[in-house]
Amino acid sequence: MEVIAIPSIPKQSHLYTMADEVISSLFDLRPEQWNLPPFDDWIEGTLPIEPWHIGGPVIKGFGPNLSTEGYSSLLSEYPSGVYFGWAGVAKRGIYKMVMSIGWNPYFDNAEKTIEPWLLHEFEDDFYGEELRLVVVAKIHEDGRIAESALELPTYSKYKDDMYLKSLLEMDTSSNPS
Repeated sequence: MEVIAIPSIPKQSHLYTMADEVISSLFDLRPEQWNLPPFDDWIEGTLPIEPWHIGGPVIKGFGPNLSTEGYSSLLSEYPSGVYFGWAGVAKRGIYKMVMSIGWNPYFDNAEKTIEPWLLHEFEDDFYGEELRLVVVAKIHEDGRIAESALELPTYSKYKDDMYLKSLLEMDTSSNPS
């Protein structure tokens, strides 16, 4: 018999050495690797999810992070992994975004974090500015597919989400040109 383990406590995969594979959530299960039929709901390596909105000031962490203050229920609801969607930055615009939820092994952080990466080169940082995210899909660990996937109609329509648009409208109404 083959065994797949999903530890309920993060960073405890070393306790499951008898398992054939250790994954962080059922989102990471790839049945075809176990001679089972693949899931039908994946689109070009992405799993659409019910969109969710999160926002707040950008803070310095291990890089530009979104403050997780007030989002403890969200962090417990969504499993660690790589997600993507759209990001609105006040005074700047709307951009494609990939984000990680979890414990960054590179920095060995003790707390679960939300680390968005905007797929755009900025001339300067935007710490302290309002950042809003519309998260639309989960992907396996390769975030490179997000940029092209966001062009699919399933995901591209969320670029016009009112949660993002209202951030830009607030900025223009408070700063008349």
